[in-house]
Amino acid sequence: MILLRLAWRNLWRNRRRTLLTTTTMALGLTVLLVTLGLGDGSHLQMINSAVRSGSGHVLIQARGYQELGGVERTLSGQQRRAVAGWVLEKEHSFGIIGTAPRISASVLGSSSDGSVGVQLIAVQAEAEARISRFAETVAEGEFLTSKDSGKVLVGVGVARKLKIGLGDKMVLMGQGAQGEIESIVVRIKGLIRTGLVEFDQVLVLADLATGQDFLQLDQRVHQFAVLLDDMNLASPLAAAATRAFPELEVLDWQQALPQLADFIRIDDGGAYVFHFFLFMLIAFMVFNTLLMSVLERRREFALLEALGLVAGQRFLLVLLEATLIAVLALLWGMALGLSLHAYLAMYGLPLDIISTSELSVAGVAFEPIMYSSLSPARILQAMIVVFGMSLMLAMVAARRAALAGDIRLLGSH
Repeated sequence: MILLRLAWRNLWRNRRRTLLTTTTMALGLTVLLVTLGLGDGSHLQMINSAVRSGSGHVLIQARGYQELGGVERTLSGQQRRAVAGWVLEKEHSFGIIGTAPRISASVLGSSSDGSVGVQLIAVQAEAEARISRFAETVAEGEFLTSKDSGKVLVGVGVARKLKIGLGDKMVLMGQGAQGEIESIVVRIKGLIRTGLVEFDQVLVLADLATGQDFLQLDQRVHQFAVLLDDMNLASPLAAAATRAFPELEVLDWQQALPQLADFIRIDDGGAYVFHFFLFMLIAFMVFNTLLMSVLERRREFALLEALGLVAGQRFLLVLLEATLIAVLALLWGMALGLSLHAYLAMYGLPLDIISTSELSVAGVAFEPIMYSSLSPARILQAMIVVFGMSLMLAMVAARRAALAGDIRLLGSH
């Protein structure tokens, strides 16, 4: 208790130095919390945008479909029913929001003004509206329903290339499941603007029955997309599905979207490098302050030794001083950092001040506002970094205070 009182009083003998050290550490913690929050928040936005743009958190499909594709690689009607039943059983245990069957094929779209290669995606309209953003990206017209046989939505880029609009007809032509060339005449029900120019230039969205009739698939589908309430359960669900259906290919979002997963890992790595150099700079400033504090008090430590304060107690005294500074820095830094996090989580950081164009990363479009997201684990990690750094730096200064012989030598000069 006496050492603690001495340490507290020692801090305020030089208020300017104590406040400078505390402020430096608090601002470092604030920057750490804000950058971690914005980094995790932007990654969460990218993942949510990607999984709601077509992939889902988990994909169940025919083996080899991810790498090779092909209209013939489908889930049979029996496999489709088995997967749908299994997913329904796991709905509560894995927090499944919804699941949707899909078929996909590269076909040729034509109008009286030309032809263009397009990507046909046929969906079960009501199920798709629950798990994806397609319904939200309709720029003109209306989203599909289960009764919209022979009607499609097209990307605004496709509409521009083919010079078609609402109510116009277009012809889709492609290879069916039997290897023969099939064609179908469809009518435009709406235009889609996803935010990805490349996607808008090839997308054609049709009802599942329309796609199955066109490609001669009967009741077969290419994949099931599953959306979860918690993305952290994607890998466990994928592992469980792999055990239940070893003959099928099951992918979590990281496997289905490898470019996005790689980008997030690289971005995290860059953030760690930035944090490392930031805290190296802060550590140098803090270490210099702590060491100078000890060297300036060498006569005081010599007197304390003469009064019976042994080396271990002097070591502990300086360590307590550093601990108190760290606690003050944590309190101040947490208050400031979490306040900024709360603001950015609610209102976000607008990115349109930097760029007015559509924002996309790794083939994923996201809104031009970056929101902060901080988990308790991240907050604890930041606190440990700041507190641990303080104690590590204090060890050197505390050891210097404990070496009474050196202190007496310094005092004699």
